[in-house]
Amino acid sequence: MNLAIITNIRSPYRKLQIEEFTKIPNININVYYTNKNILGRKWNVEPIKNADETVLKGFKMFKKFGYINLGLFDIVKKNDLIIIGGYEQPTYILLSLLCRLYKKPYIIIFDGISPKKVDEAENPAKFLLKSLVIKHANSIFGNGTVSKLYFSKKFNYNPDNIFNQYLTVDIDKIVDLGKQKEVLRKEIRKKLNIDNDKKVIIYSGRLIKRKKVDSIIKAINILDNNESYILLILGDGEEKENLLNLAKEINVNLKITGFISNQEQLFKHYFVGDVLILPSNNEPWGLVVNEAMAAGLAVIVSDECGCSLDLVRDGENGFVIHAGDVKNIANAIKDIFKNDNYIKFGERSKEIIGKWKFEDSRSSFEKMLYKILHDKGEN
Repeated sequence: MNLAIITNIRSPYRKLQIEEFTKIPNININVYYTNKNILGRKWNVEPIKNADETVLKGFKMFKKFGYINLGLFDIVKKNDLIIIGGYEQPTYILLSLLCRLYKKPYIIIFDGISPKKVDEAENPAKFLLKSLVIKHANSIFGNGTVSKLYFSKKFNYNPDNIFNQYLTVDIDKIVDLGKQKEVLRKEIRKKLNIDNDKKVIIYSGRLIKRKKVDSIIKAINILDNNESYILLILGDGEEKENLLNLAKEINVNLKITGFISNQEQLFKHYFVGDVLILPSNNEPWGLVVNEAMAAGLAVIVSDECGCSLDLVRDGENGFVIHAGDVKNIANAIKDIFKNDNYIKFGERSKEIIGKWKFEDSRSSFEKMLYKILHDKGEN
C-alpha cells in the first residue's frame, strides 16, 4: 500500500512518528511538505528514514486564505491512502475533493485543539468548509480526548472512526538521559549560575502573549520566600524583553536560555527543574508537557491546553489551573513544593507518559488502517 502524508513541515515529533509507522509491514510512505521552509521553527531535524520526502511547489491564493500547492492530482492518483494534515487550508480542502473524485480513502491527522474550542461558536462560513472536509473523511487520527470531543460534539462525526494519535516526543531518549539526572542537574545549574538549593520552575516554548508567561512571574512574586524560586525559560520570542523587565521590576529570579535547537540539549535542561508550568491561552496540545513528564517533572497546566485532559491528573502528577490565573498558579506551586510533593508527582508523571509513546501511536494507526480496509472489504 502506498500511503501519502501531507503536512506543513518536518518537525522533530512528526519525523519520529512517521519512522515508527514505516515499521508496519507492506506500506510505503511518501511525505509531502506544503511549506517551502520544511524545518519550520529553526529545528535541527534530519530527513525521515525509510520514507520519501517531497517539498511541494505552491503559491498564495489570497493574503489571508493560505497556500495552494501544485501536484495534488498526482499525489492522489499514485497513492492508495491519503493522510491530510488539516482541514482549513486550500491544499487540504482540494485534496479531500480529489480523494472523493478518485474514490480514494483519506484520513485527517489532527494534533489537538484547546478544550475551550469544543463548545465555542464558529464562523458559519469556516464551519461549512471544515464540515465538507471532515464528514467525508474515512477516519480522524486525532490527539487525545479533546480531539474526540471536538469532532464528535461539534461535527457529529462518528466517534468509532476517531483514533487517538498519541502524538508525543522521544520519551525513551529522555528517560535514558534521566539515568544521568543528578550529574546533568549539577552541571547545567552550574553553567546557568543556579544554586543547588533553588526551587526551579521551568517554562519551555515560544515567548508570545497567548502563552501567558508573565502570569508565572507574577505568581512567584506573591509566594512566601519567593527569593528561593527561580523561573528558567527554555525559549525565545517577542515577549522576552517585557518578561525580563517585569521580573526585574518585581524582583523575581529569571533566566532565559534562548531557543535550543538541539533536541538532546533541550531535553537535558529539563533535569535542572522541579516543575514545568504551561499557563497558555488556546493551546492545541503542549508537547513540552510530554517532554517534562518524561524527565520526571511535576506539571502545572492550563485548562485551555489540549493535553490537560489526558496527561495531568490533579493531585497526582500536578494540577490543572485556569489559563493565566496568577493566584491559581501560586497555590499550585505551593502545593507541589509542600512536603516535597514534587518528587512523587514527578515519578507519577513518568508512569503516565510511559503509556503515551510512538509505539502507542503506531498501534493505534494500525487499528485505524485495519478498520478502513475492513470497511472497504479488503484484507
